Amino acid sequence: MPGCPSAPLSRTPRRAVAADRPATRSVTTKSITLGRAWDLIDTWVHAAKAACPTLESLEPAGEVRRVEALVSTIVIVARADDPDEVVKALESGRVLDRVTTRSGRQLSGTAGNRPIDLLIGTRDDYGSTLFHATGSDAHVEEMRTLGLPGGTHSTEQELYASLGLAFIAPELRQGTGEIDAAARDSLPALVDRSHIRGDLHMHTTYSDGRDPLESMVDACHALGYEYIAITDHSSGAAASRTLAREDIAHQREEVEVVRERYPGMTILHGVEVDILQDGRLDFEDAILEQFDIVLASLHDHAFQDAGRLTRRSLAAIRHPLVNVLCHPANQLVGHSDGYALHFEALYEAAAETGTALEIDGAPSHMDLDGPRARAAAAAGVTLSIDSDCHRAQALARQMQFGLGTARRGWIGPQQVLNTRSIGTVREFIAAKRRGRPRASSSAAGW
Repeated sequence: MPGCPSAPLSRTPRRAVAADRPATRSVTTKSITLGRAWDLIDTWVHAAKAACPTLESLEPAGEVRRVEALVSTIVIVARADDPDEVVKALESGRVLDRVTTRSGRQLSGTAGNRPIDLLIGTRDDYGSTLFHATGSDAHVEEMRTLGLPGGTHSTEQELYASLGLAFIAPELRQGTGEIDAAARDSLPALVDRSHIRGDLHMHTTYSDGRDPLESMVDACHALGYEYIAITDHSSGAAASRTLAREDIAHQREEVEVVRERYPGMTILHGVEVDILQDGRLDFEDAILEQFDIVLASLHDHAFQDAGRLTRRSLAAIRHPLVNVLCHPANQLVGHSDGYALHFEALYEAAAETGTALEIDGAPSHMDLDGPRARAAAAAGVTLSIDSDCHRAQALARQMQFGLGTARRGWIGPQQVLNTRSIGTVREFIAAKRRGRPRASSSAAGW
């Protein structure tokens, strides 16, 4: 079709970290994080709608729609009765800083110093346009081998149905078995925002958050959460600010006050405690016992190899007061793929001890990533999808990033801790503190 490339953007390669490689590996890329891409999209869409009010169904496609952690090009698909007139209006409205390609169906150039492509479909071919623009290359190519029709479709659902397939969510379009699953009608029922009942990881001004505790609670209340956990960094973390031991009691008192103001929402007083270089936790057990929920994180690799880093993580997983291991690889999107841990050992230990592994929605983390989340779930691990948010304004978006990452891992709501009632979450925490049986396993050897 005019203006719609037959080959969509290339998918960012999935990153696998071998256990016997150095602790971290650098990434050289001109891409931007998903969070930065969404900021640019919000700004550009607002300008585009102002320049051309007849634009409909402005939908991010490509890497953004597939919830890739890194985005090389922003692709947006719109619908209009007269695409050529829309292109003229947007070009004359100067919604792009520089135009590099213009046709009756496409306007490409730069905005905010980033490449951006706008593809415009009609009511008859919008679904086909969106499908090809979403990709990935591997997914589209496999669909072609099945006889992807050359005609047009108004919706993606029609396009998939033309091949006898159920609709495949964009996050699954990675060429990793999703088309075969659709043909067998065995695609998973994926977790979505309607399943999430609470957020168990966020920061306030007691550590390196931007907003005070009550502002975070108020924003979560507006999102309709049934429960949340306030989890500031422990004192030894390398964050710009941390929760000092002498401030814990004061924070607990503030939590109690805020609980009275929001009686319909359970507020857990938690902490994100650092895992020290020798595997101990940054706060002593006598302090950790005072919290309702304890999250543990590796933030400092200390130039240790995969074995030492894995042992540190396993020590935290086996600790009876630790309920969630946060962003396990400590991936820093665009800078480092994170720690080269022995992930299979972590999955086994987490499943045995009743410790959740986190899918972190902060755009700097997106960790566990999709493939690792899928592997963890297959090993019987309970997952927690959290925002790891440091400002109230980003709570909803970062939860959505976490959900997208989970969906890339084929995760359903039954595999996620914070899709459950607060009573079930409390029992999950209590069971670990009572001491679940720890079967001997290969993981115990690390």
